[in-house]
Amino acid sequence: MDIRTRLSLALVAVSLVSMALLGIFAYVSSYSLLREISLRQLDALAESKHRDLTKVYSSWEDQLRLVRERPQLRNAIRAYTESNSKKALAQIETTIGSAILAVSDITKLVVITPEGQQIASSGNSAVPPSGKPVGAGIDYVGTFVVPEEGLRVMLSTPVRLDGQIIGGLEMIVNAQDLYDITSDHTGLDETGEVLVIMQTGKGLVQILNPLRHAPEAKFIELAAYEFSDEVLRVFEGLEVSGKQDDYRGEAVLFAGRLTTPLNWGMIVKVDVAEEDKRADLLRDRLVDIALALSAFALIGGGLLGFYLARPITDLALVVERLRQGEGGVRAEVKGDDEIAYLAESMNELLDQLEADSKNPPTNA
Repeated sequence: MDIRTRLSLALVAVSLVSMALLGIFAYVSSYSLLREISLRQLDALAESKHRDLTKVYSSWEDQLRLVRERPQLRNAIRAYTESNSKKALAQIETTIGSAILAVSDITKLVVITPEGQQIASSGNSAVPPSGKPVGAGIDYVGTFVVPEEGLRVMLSTPVRLDGQIIGGLEMIVNAQDLYDITSDHTGLDETGEVLVIMQTGKGLVQILNPLRHAPEAKFIELAAYEFSDEVLRVFEGLEVSGKQDDYRGEAVLFAGRLTTPLNWGMIVKVDVAEEDKRADLLRDRLVDIALALSAFALIGGGLLGFYLARPITDLALVVERLRQGEGGVRAEVKGDDEIAYLAESMNELLDQLEADSKNPPTNA
């Protein structure tokens, strides 16, 4: 293999290795950047969904405030607690009944004494009164999964008149608005999903909303160990994000928030496989670019190798002609590099040898 071929192959090899290393570095760096962007997008969606759910809870509190502030209700509660008047009891039932008719989210209202004993109720729900004394403000009592009804949330509030607590009001609402939030998959592509989860206190985590990938399944309960520790940290009030396997066994990227005072975890997730399609597309583009550059490197490296090796080849031809006995042969001197210096030195040597052959030394 002559020097031109070896030099061309060396240049091509260096070019290909450099491009390969650059491509690998570009892919790894871009993949990490795409993963970070995906997590940031999920985090932003989780924050948005969290705000929507917080607004829903605030609307429930507003509804409860409107009911408790009705003058006829407060007056009727005082009249009943003072005299056990049937007329006052009927007024209480009429007032809370009209409130249920006016607000579609409310499924049941229960009027209680300050100690928590039931006075009257209106509406239909299997969720029983809490039996707890009333607090100082609006309190979240609990979340209830009723197979025949669906998801229900109970709030309680004291009822005051002239600055004194004369009773309490417990409101059970239909949490259907939650489903409107979780069923909106805008920004989650084909596999993205929103989960609202709640700890049940039995080492289980319950999913409260219908699932995108299993719409027939309702209120699934999973063991806490089936969720990663990072996901469960959402119940500590932390903003979590990362990667884990979901209820389908699929690897997903997720971000989460805790909605207080409901203590519901809001998890927004998307399949890793779908997110990696972007990285796969980038990899394919890099491969296409690498192939094009490789072809350029082969042609360019070959031409450059032949160009750089040409002066050395010319010197080799001069030496070969001299070896075959041809006289007066000289190397062509071009440029100011080492090869030109070598050609000039060889010409000087040939000139000296030729001069010595014409004027041989005489013996004394």
